[in-house]
Amino acid sequence: MADTGVLQSIAPALAAFSYFIAAMRLATFRRGARRYKPCVSLLASVLIGTLLCAGLEVVFLKPEVSLFQTVLAALFCVLTLRARGNVASLMRMSYDGTSETR
Repeated sequence: MADTGVLQSIAPALAAFSYFIAAMRLATFRRGARRYKPCVSLLASVLIGTLLCAGLEVVFLKPEVSLFQTVLAALFCVLTLRARGNVASLMRMSYDGTSETR
């Protein structure tokens, strides 16, 4: 079993790193020929700000970060990277068979 002291020291660093990577990926999203949607753009801006503030909070204020918070941050980072920073694709909840697939 892993030492809890090691987990307590790695968890905040991994959470902060995940927040920063997800925020940077959202900020560097290239829209290309996709249609501009103001509400999605606003949501992306709020997500970027929130993720950067959360990462800075972990770095500078050093709150207690649980293992589950770290896993949640890493999961969101992976989903953001998988969606290539496209917030509209992150918002899609499930495939219902009515739209065409790529």
